[in-house]
Amino acid sequence: MALLEVKNLSTYFFTEYGERKAVDGVSFSVETGETFALIGESGSGKTVTALSILNLVDPPGRITGGEIIFDRKPLMLLNREDMREIRGRDISIVFQEPLTSLNPVITIGEQITEQIRAHIKVSGKEARNRAIAALKEARLPSPERVFYDYPHRLSGGMRQRAMIAMALCLRPKLLIADEPTTALDVTIQAEILELFREIKERHHMAIIFITHDFGIIARLADRIAVMRGGRIVEQGGSEDIFYSPRESYTKELLAAVPRIPDALKVAR
Repeated sequence: MALLEVKNLSTYFFTEYGERKAVDGVSFSVETGETFALIGESGSGKTVTALSILNLVDPPGRITGGEIIFDRKPLMLLNREDMREIRGRDISIVFQEPLTSLNPVITIGEQITEQIRAHIKVSGKEARNRAIAALKEARLPSPERVFYDYPHRLSGGMRQRAMIAMALCLRPKLLIADEPTTALDVTIQAEILELFREIKERHHMAIIFITHDFGIIARLADRIAVMRGGRIVEQGGSEDIFYSPRESYTKELLAAVPRIPDALKVAR
């Protein structure tokens, strides 16, 4: 059985202007230890799909149908307390812009240790040690110093690494990465992608990687689902999608990225 199964998921937004089908009958599965990419243009439903998995869709949005099974648990049937236990501990998410996710008036270390102690009973010293170990694994220079830093004192790449450390500190089974490299320059972007690859291999962790860029997932994904207008229009193994796409929309996205086959060959 897959670690995550999403079956016919629908999430709609009900506004004064009418009903919008942000996610409309989406189905896919993610196996332990694989990287599954959700790709599509802005507004295609990728992020809302991820938020639906975590039950973080705010009004006027609402999950209107489907099933989400994680580690044999039906997430849509869990109460708020049980769902909070799963978030952060078993499923973590890294967002696109860490400045909007990190608290600007609390140090990086405090934010990570708070998450650790919210889920497991450890001393303050043990929580600090775990936090510094996570910062080190995320390849932050001088993790002991970064532990006491505030988000505004870090560069964009360092803030994103701090968010990855926070996501990793409890060794989740599933990591959701929502456009985590979009705001970074090309060099830092490559380093962050390599970090995700190392994390997956070291911990045999499943990753859902959300992006609009085929050039990024050429180096990372095992399987790919292409989204458009709230639906999955095509999905399959990464080589099948890159070399033998069936849908015209997938072909258009691929055509916008030069030399994808070469990038894939280098990655493999």
